[in-house]
Amino acid sequence: MHAIEAVASRVSGFVALIGGIVIVLMMSLVSLDVAMKYIFHKPITGTLEITSAYFMVALVWLPLGAVTRDHEHLEVELFTQHLAPRKLAGFKLFGCVIGAVYAAIMSFNGFEEAIHQTHIGEVWETATFDIPVFGARWFMPIGTFLAALYLVIYALDNLSFIVRGTRIVPDRSLHSSVEAAMADAEKATATMGEDGNIGVGRGGGSAD
Repeated sequence: MHAIEAVASRVSGFVALIGGIVIVLMMSLVSLDVAMKYIFHKPITGTLEITSAYFMVALVWLPLGAVTRDHEHLEVELFTQHLAPRKLAGFKLFGCVIGAVYAAIMSFNGFEEAIHQTHIGEVWETATFDIPVFGARWFMPIGTFLAALYLVIYALDNLSFIVRGTRIVPDRSLHSSVEAAMADAEKATATMGEDGNIGVGRGGGSAD
């Protein structure tokens, strides 16, 4: 499971990186289009269509796997914040199963639609030329597939915690990362002497 999760993490991170690059490309294109329009009175043809068909779709769907991996979806903890860990894991298991089924259905239907639109060569018409947009149809099924994969992984992780009391995958949430960093900082501080020297070993020596 660790190997599968590690591969899924790398793939999700790479796909999310593409989404980050898309943000830069979108800002650059829109800024250049505005500059060309008001300075040279020659806007870039197809900016609206490219932004709508590719950039906005990519921003919504491509980071979905990384968002699911890092537990960055909104959670309402009004009724669960005081539950015991295993009971909370039970609620999360239920949510992961429902979410995985829903995401898997979306991904399956999305792949079917992407294959169909790629086969017919879907295009959008502009005033001067046609823009092929069938490539953007793949963003949604890829993003939802990665989300479904991580929901399955976390469902198994919560099930393991309920049954055996142990986790089978690392917690990659931002909250967990911050806590780990704080714990490391506290450990480092604990080894510092009062004079600012770092203690080494049990002999009470120090290194300047």
